[in-house]
Amino acid sequence: MRRLLICTIMLGMVLLAVAPCFAENALSKLGRGLVNGATGFCEYPKQIVETSKEHNAAVGLTWGQLKGVGMGVARHALGAYDTATFYLPPYDKPVLEPETVFQ
Repeated sequence: MRRLLICTIMLGMVLLAVAPCFAENALSKLGRGLVNGATGFCEYPKQIVETSKEHNAAVGLTWGQLKGVGMGVARHALGAYDTATFYLPPYDKPVLEPETVFQ
């Protein structure tokens, strides 16, 4: 019984020492996942505008729409992935650049 109590106290001390670093990084990954999951649909108009600026309006309205749909699906999927695996490292390496649609 005494050994179990000592092991529990030691484990608690280790977890308290590690918790602030883990919480900051894991919570940032969780936040990134929630934002990407909620705002993935914003990729559609963003890609139309960016493609139109890069080429012209006709290309933006055709190729930009296809890019927007693809990037939106990817952003939603990666948002779900980051949200589901927020407790697993690496925390600071987003799968898709930029991290969110608004950057």
